[in-house]
Amino acid sequence: MAAENRRAKTRTIAITGLMMAISIILAFTPIGTIPLPIVSVTIAFLPAIISAMLLGFFPGLAVAATAGLCSMTRAFIMPTGILFPFIQNPLVSVFPRMLIAVTVFLMFRILTKTKLPKSISIGAAAAIGSITNTVGFLGMMWLIYGARLHNAVVENTAFTTVWAFFISIVTTNAIMEIFVNTIIATLVVITMRKAGLSKI
Repeated sequence: MAAENRRAKTRTIAITGLMMAISIILAFTPIGTIPLPIVSVTIAFLPAIISAMLLGFFPGLAVAATAGLCSMTRAFIMPTGILFPFIQNPLVSVFPRMLIAVTVFLMFRILTKTKLPKSISIGAAAAIGSITNTVGFLGMMWLIYGARLHNAVVENTAFTTVWAFFISIVTTNAIMEIFVNTIIATLVVITMRKAGLSKI
């Protein structure tokens, strides 16, 4: 039993490290962005969603924190767009991403105790994780920067308010990101669970 527990712990650490490495690759290469006919969607936080369901809370939190730190680092070394000065703040770039692990883990644990099919539980938890990312990221940015964010939007875009800018993000990128991340996460988690790579 002790040997089995050690193997399980080693496997969890190895998969967590792999997911952290994938997060870094997705963050700093074009692989993390899927171009679609109208918009491009990011899958950079997909490893965090998957890890929280496969490995549990703390491994998921570690992967989510890695993804958030990568987002913050990109804002310093690869600044693009009007939002990068705000993303340099870890409360905007890291903390909301760590919440992904919290909401995904809790939702998955709750849903797996119901009679819902596993695929539905996995998909719903993945969708919640993607929504958490969008709401947390935009919400923290607005709470912390408020007027400064408003000025940046008005001066550099065609939008007259921050809310109009946020709505445009939600109705284009965010909705597609929820859909794409949910589909991919569901397929990956189901496959890895069948392969015996799930801890929970």
